Amino acid sequence: MDKFIDKLMNKEILFNIMGGIDSFSIETIVFNIVMATLLGLFIYFVYSKTFSGVIYSQSFNITLIMVCVIIAIIMMLIGKNIALSLGLVGSLSIIRFRTVIKDPKDMGFLFWAIAAGLAAGTGELMIAIIGSIVIALVLLIFKRVIYIDYCYLIVIRGNNIESAKIADIFNEYKIPFKLRMKTTNSTFVEITFEITLKSVKEDFLIKTIRAIEGIEEVHIVSYDGEVTG
Repeated sequence: MDKFIDKLMNKEILFNIMGGIDSFSIETIVFNIVMATLLGLFIYFVYSKTFSGVIYSQSFNITLIMVCVIIAIIMMLIGKNIALSLGLVGSLSIIRFRTVIKDPKDMGFLFWAIAAGLAAGTGELMIAIIGSIVIALVLLIFKRVIYIDYCYLIVIRGNNIESAKIADIFNEYKIPFKLRMKTTNSTFVEITFEITLKSVKEDFLIKTIRAIEGIEEVHIVSYDGEVTG
């Protein structure tokens, strides 16, 4: 038993178990950090070009660059050192991240920044570059080709509104529509449609609908497929 403990406490064996700390030259450190920054800037550019939400967050986009660089630094610090990696896991386990990410696509961008930082920190730049290009192309294709139609909510208010007349206008101009909500009381009627505009301009549609007798207000709101209340 004593011999086993002595062997276990041997510095050389401990060093082999822990893996030691990889030594990086100044040139390698600078190169990896610069590449991580460039990858982060590329992610920043793609996020700004493909953002489709309501409120664009500049701070979140800048955070993507920071995450990419920080992960690269952490990977260079850890290297093959098991002790440092376990310490990192332990420290992260006691940190509570209170920022709520509502858009699932934002979570995807965050994982992209982490993956790019991991690749830059370990010197696997080819994986990071090819992977980033593929992800960017997919996002741009979805942005410019698949989502060529724009969804809106059109809210119509007035007295004695006939839904059939509004539907006739949608059908005349070949506008796909779906009744979302209808509210009535003793003084007014409010109808909400989900529509998809292709070739018809918003101003023209509003003017055409307002020409219907009894309609007082027409509002068009951009719509991303989610209704919250």
